[in-house]
Amino acid sequence: MAAHILASVEYRSRRGAPFVSSSEIATSVNTNPVYIRELLRALRAAKLVVTKEGSGGGVQLARPASSITLDDVYLAVEDGPVLQPNCRPTHRPCPVSCGITGVLEPVIESVEEALLQVLSQRKVSDLVNKIENHG
Repeated sequence: MAAHILASVEYRSRRGAPFVSSSEIATSVNTNPVYIRELLRALRAAKLVVTKEGSGGGVQLARPASSITLDDVYLAVEDGPVLQPNCRPTHRPCPVSCGITGVLEPVIESVEEALLQVLSQRKVSDLVNKIENHG
């Protein structure tokens, strides 16, 4: 959803909208504006968007869409790796319970590295360019 938010802001910006309201973004994403504002707080903390309160206010990108990669977006809103180990206590009598975290850690790390590598090669501007050319 965060990538959708940023693509919506960039798309509207290209059409002359200096700021996009959270309700306009919520309509595009098809969700509640309260949830959008929650994501916008994370995106603002990561310096991906700036917000303006009041009449004529809303959201705009903090820097050009061509300099915002999807790994920037992912890292701004996700709390950790896409795959997570079991967080429940180990059942000591079970060898699988005792060993699974250790054997899965390298897999989880590899998946996260691969995901970040792919995301780092795609920019918000790329998404909007494709939408404009195929939409």
